[in-house]
Order: sequence, then structure tokens, then C-alpha cells
Amino acid sequence: MTIFQFPQDFMWGTATAAYQIEGAYQEGGRGLSIWDTFAHTSGKVFNGDNGNVACDSYHR
Repeated sequence: MTIFQFPQDFMWGTATAAYQIEGAYQEGGRGLSIWDTFAHTSGKVFNGDNGNVACDSYHR
């Protein structure tokens, strides 16, 4: 088995969007985003999930 090793100077990175982490649906002056509108449209998202709470970074 070969084990891959990243170079010593390899830099990890991540990305996300506010909708995925903030939560705080309609709090603190936050307006509706296109994703809020889409996710609240019946039948558009599996299980009716939305970003109303998300990871709730707004309150943490």
C-alpha cells in the first residue's frame, strides 16, 4: 500500500458561504437572500431543509 504525504509547505484551505453557517434568519437586519427564498419554496429542497439556523454562527 502506498501512503501519500503532502509536501511540507502544503497549505490547507476551506470555503463556505454565509448562508451555510450564519443562521439568524431575519435577525439583526439581515434581509432575505436568494437561497432563503429558494429553500422556503415548497418542494425545492429535500426534507424542506433551510438555513434558518444553519450552524448558528450568528449567535456563537
